[in-house]
Amino acid sequence: MTSVEIKELVFSYNDGTPILQGLNLKIEKGEYISIVGHNGSGKSTLAKLIDGLLPFDKGSIIVDGEELNKKNLQSIRTKIAIVFQNPDNQFIGATVEDDIAFSLENMNVPRDIMLKEVKEYASKVGMFDFLNKEPSYLSGGQKQRVAIATALIRKPQILILDEATSMLDPNGKSEILSLVRRMKEENPDLTIISITHDIEEAYLSDRIALLSDGQIVLLCKPNELFKNRDIIEKYNLDVPFIIDLKKELSSLGFKVDDKDSLEEIGEMIWRSK
Repeated sequence: MTSVEIKELVFSYNDGTPILQGLNLKIEKGEYISIVGHNGSGKSTLAKLIDGLLPFDKGSIIVDGEELNKKNLQSIRTKIAIVFQNPDNQFIGATVEDDIAFSLENMNVPRDIMLKEVKEYASKVGMFDFLNKEPSYLSGGQKQRVAIATALIRKPQILILDEATSMLDPNGKSEILSLVRRMKEENPDLTIISITHDIEEAYLSDRIALLSDGQIVLLCKPNELFKNRDIIEKYNLDVPFIIDLKKELSSLGFKVDDKDSLEEIGEMIWRSK
């Protein structure tokens, strides 16, 4: 079943600068897809268009069978949660607890259930001890954790991460991505759209969509992309560390599978000593 379908989407800024030019993309329900591309390629613009935050010029966006328009806008937004690169743009509560609870208050969730879920999701992102803190006193990474908790607590059908881990340190990024994967395991129908420049992050997804010149120029599995040196060089993409590591280990005689994780590779190397 299709979660999001984009047909011949055209978008230009007010000055006439074209950003998306006839973009087509179909995202299946329960899929984890990463959208990559150079700065200015329109990745973040696409995220805002899917959530109805910007009006597009031509084409159509269909979310869970509903075409995005003024009539269906509010209905569609109840199915989508989006986390932006800058969490300051999303804070509205006086404390971390107030902020995470805000969407549940709007949904008229009983207070006892709401407080329980706020604590649960704050714990999941490592912010339980900061519930009574003012957001202005948090670090950038801590703010992003709160923004992610605020999105996840809504239990959306579609989760859009717009460079959502870019302000986190490596450990924080790993923790958040692990959390997202756990949420995905708990709810296989959750569709995740990750707008990212981080190739290591994109490697974890089911498919990668490469955006260039306002269109999707390549749509494939991560391994298929990173084995294509011509595409990598043409679009100035980095190769994930794990890909280079597997290639080097294979040259040394190790039997490495495409699906092996870093942890599994580490165990294999350790056993070989």
